[in-house]
Amino acid sequence: MGVGRSSGTKKPTRGGECRRVVVEVCRTLESVYGRPRLGNPKDPIDDLVFIIMSNKTAAATAERTYRRLREVYGTWDELLVSPLAMLRSVLKSAGLSRVKSRQLRQALRKITRDFGGCGLSSLKGQPEALVQGYLTSLPGVSDKVAKCVMMYTMGARVLPVDAHVHRIATRLGWTTRRRADQCHEELESLVPARWRYAFHVGCVVHGRNVCRPDKPYCKSCCINRFCEYFKRSNQNA
Repeated sequence: MGVGRSSGTKKPTRGGECRRVVVEVCRTLESVYGRPRLGNPKDPIDDLVFIIMSNKTAAATAERTYRRLREVYGTWDELLVSPLAMLRSVLKSAGLSRVKSRQLRQALRKITRDFGGCGLSSLKGQPEALVQGYLTSLPGVSDKVAKCVMMYTMGARVLPVDAHVHRIATRLGWTTRRRADQCHEELESLVPARWRYAFHVGCVVHGRNVCRPDKPYCKSCCINRFCEYFKRSNQNA
């Protein structure tokens, strides 16, 4: 794979070989890690709240804070009418409580106005571009957040690119873009639709436990034979 300098994405010199490598990486990650939900709720509105709340928060803390939210608020309508100070208190352990509490309330208010109730089920089955466009119109909802909700709860074959997906794709040599939010179109075009879910969740687990930002466990990595970072590290050792 050569580097596409204009787009920042690794462009294949041989299309068939590139596709084979991508599929083999995805297949290996799925074989090792399966297809976990990673704590994501199954209902779209629940998942939206979970992901907004969990942004820039450790996974264990996010899950604990979300459980607390569900204990305090029986419905999201209750969250909308509760004192803002209470919501901030519940979110405090997840960090950025002032920002996240404001984003949650504004997003839920807009959804309630637009759909006549606090839910997103009516978006299921709609064209992906329409769904993503609506979700990203909500406060606190980036392309990554929107694609996560779509992937986890609506069966959309999209590829959310978070820090783990970006780091692993960069080390594999699939992109040279510096930020995760710059890579959605490029990586989505590279990874076949059938493998996007497995690749995303596999990268999240792999990135947390093996392909860490600092001092990754390269020698025990299940996909190191495909990894440009591992090859360079061995050459410089």
